[in-house]
Amino acid sequence: MSTSAHWTEGPLVGFDTETTGVSPKHSRLVTASIIVTGDEPTTYGWLANPGVEIPTAAQEVHGISTAKARAEGRDPIEVLTEIRDILVSHLEQKHPVVAFNASFDLSLMESELARHGLATITDQLGGEPSPVLDPLVLDRLLDPYRKGPRRLETLIGIYRIDAGGFHDAHNDVVATLKLLKAMTAEHAVLKVSSLRKLHELQKQAHEKWATGFNEWLASKGRTPDADPSWPLGSDLGQPDDESE
Repeated sequence: MSTSAHWTEGPLVGFDTETTGVSPKHSRLVTASIIVTGDEPTTYGWLANPGVEIPTAAQEVHGISTAKARAEGRDPIEVLTEIRDILVSHLEQKHPVVAFNASFDLSLMESELARHGLATITDQLGGEPSPVLDPLVLDRLLDPYRKGPRRLETLIGIYRIDAGGFHDAHNDVVATLKLLKAMTAEHAVLKVSSLRKLHELQKQAHEKWATGFNEWLASKGRTPDADPSWPLGSDLGQPDDESE
């Protein structure tokens, strides 16, 4: 991408994972997809054998059984290394990674890489992944007072986008890239802002949301557990062998 080109002209690096659970520290990677936009878009897809049982709840979300993952999935070290190397290569070129709820997918990658004794994305970049564009966080930034859920399916409907199914890594990447395009067309701030500025605005927006949400949880007598850190979670120490 030339220095004069705006980030919307690409490349954009769409990324999504499907996993064994909902904890980025303890869950294992099952499937992943990357789509790199441009004149000749490139699509990558992976199925890994996570090395643990895939809980029924997770199977019901993404459709991958333990038996299928064991029979057809690749060695997770190979898969994680390939994904990391593609993401790092593009981030080094300042091509933005586009992921819905990016802190989950990127934190999961860091935890999985560390679990297998591999250099993390942060290790290779010498700092946190940047630039990252997260339509979930951007939506909170652009429309903070809108009521209701902010799931990918919800925002696809709000922005009147034609998308396929969900909870398949490839389909979710396609939907996320379409969503970002629609959001950019509707909100001038996305068009005029640099990637560096947008990255910082998202960090601030996520922290503000997490602080407010934690205050609300505390007011209801519930445990405040929203992590204010973005695009990586704050609890990324060496993961143990627990999985969800």
